[in-house]
Amino acid sequence: MLVNTCRWAGSIAIAVVLAGSLADAQTPGAATDQIQGLYQRGERALAEQRYADAEEAYEQMRQLQPAVAEVHARLGLIYFQQGRFADAVPSLQRALQLKPALPNVGSLLAMALSEIGRHEEALPGLEKAFHQSTDTALRRMAGLHLQRSYTDLDRDREAVAVALELSRLYPDDPEVLYHTGRLFGNYAYLQTVKLARIAPDSVWLHQAAGEANESQGQLDEAVAEYRRVLALAPNRPGMHFRLGRVLLARSRQARGDAGAEAEALTEFGLELQTDPTNADAAYEIGELMRKAGQFDKAIASFKRAVESYPSFEEALVGLGRALTATGDPAAALPHLQKAIALNPRDEVAFYQIAQAHRMLGHEAEQQKALAEFERLRSHKTNQTSVVPAAPSTVTPQLIEPAGRPK
Repeated sequence: MLVNTCRWAGSIAIAVVLAGSLADAQTPGAATDQIQGLYQRGERALAEQRYADAEEAYEQMRQLQPAVAEVHARLGLIYFQQGRFADAVPSLQRALQLKPALPNVGSLLAMALSEIGRHEEALPGLEKAFHQSTDTALRRMAGLHLQRSYTDLDRDREAVAVALELSRLYPDDPEVLYHTGRLFGNYAYLQTVKLARIAPDSVWLHQAAGEANESQGQLDEAVAEYRRVLALAPNRPGMHFRLGRVLLARSRQARGDAGAEAEALTEFGLELQTDPTNADAAYEIGELMRKAGQFDKAIASFKRAVESYPSFEEALVGLGRALTATGDPAAALPHLQKAIALNPRDEVAFYQIAQAHRMLGHEAEQQKALAEFERLRSHKTNQTSVVPAAPSTVTPQLIEPAGRPK
């Protein structure tokens, strides 16, 4: 069973439209002026979120008009907005008994039932609202409740399907992102627990443990787990690269541990023996060679990476800057320009293009590339809120502190 998602606290921001004019739906002999006054007072209080006052007005209306469905529906909405879901259920049920066709009341009832744990009863209304409603806010809320009901009923497959659909419909909604992420995180955790129970010494469990440790920055533990994988499966594709990547990160953490860097280089080479098409491993070798000033080896490795993966932006930039460093800026330009075509915001590529044009004596092209580099750099610096990029699987190309192009 997946861990239950949390309850919705506070006021529910949803505009449930209850059809019908309450003021016009009078019982015989009712005092029209009194009902009009209560109706206006209740609606004003509801609009201002003064729920106690709204409840008082509509409770008086219910006593005057006990057979009017809209009055019961309004009371159900008021209770719902206050988080009094157990009170909302009978009012909404009575409204539907009196007038089954009242729009949205069935959806609100289903959500109230979900809130008090009556998930089996809630499912039909939630499923209908989520799959058929054209009201965006109502559909969103019904989907969140439906996801939770499926979870609490151990119907994990359906819960995941709803979460995926919610993510598609509301990709930038913080609450949807939170509940979807929580659901998937719980699901991943339970799958890993099951894996540990079924295959406690498998390559899969050790690889999962290594990846978890790596993501948390526990590099020594990640190295140990990846080595266990390779002890069990020496030629497992991708594992030498993963191990090399962690060793490289550990060398940076130790501020240039030459031993760890050399180990990483060895692992990248072993990965290419296992999988000659692994562009990431070829790239990392190229970058290590470039930084060591061994440009011919760097160029060969970067070319190998690009041959395996022609749209490898970082490798194209690395190849271009290595060619420029050997005094061949004309050969560098096509690779750098392709990198920009793939990513017009690649400031390192513009920096290197400016360098190449400077060496070729192309002053106008140099200034144009340099201006774009400065614009991109300034834009990044001036951003007040930057969403962190997803972690890269390879060492990113960076501007190195060796002066700027003139």
